[in-house]
Amino acid sequence: MQRALIIALISAPILAFCGCGGEKTPPDMPKLQPTSITIVQEGTPVEGASVQLQKKDDLAYKWFAGGVTDAQGVCVIRTLGKYNGAPEGDFQVVVYKTTRTESETRKNQPSPPQDPEGAQEWVKKVSAEEKEYEEIDPKYKKVELTDLAITIVPGKNAQTFDVGAKVRIENKQMLTK
Repeated sequence: MQRALIIALISAPILAFCGCGGEKTPPDMPKLQPTSITIVQEGTPVEGASVQLQKKDDLAYKWFAGGVTDAQGVCVIRTLGKYNGAPEGDFQVVVYKTTRTESETRKNQPSPPQDPEGAQEWVKKVSAEEKEYEEIDPKYKKVELTDLAITIVPGKNAQTFDVGAKVRIENKQMLTK
């Protein structure tokens, strides 16, 4: 009994000092509410889609919230990439999934040569060979165009959004990695 008490007395300050209770939020951060968003396309969960909550009238809103969907199409929303949940309020939901084919040049030579001429040639070949595609209708990628919206309220928030028919639209403005 005494041993357990001694261990408890020694452990408590160490655990408190280590911050095992999680990282403290910034003092001006609004209270976050548990939020998950599920993305489906033609009734099928979309894996690997980026989801962002954005204020339509305040594009400079500093409490960025979002994440990426898992195999079930579920995105657990985190604010500033590390705090679970989203601030209360009305948000537009921005969703996109971009895929890229890999060129034979990049497969055979993963990085460009050191000499400037060789590097330029490598970039030109890779750019011509690789293609980038939008896998979700691009209207969902812009806060001004998306019709997806969510109101975060106190308590647990969960909503499913269908992003319509499957698409594969080549992105002509691709930049190399």
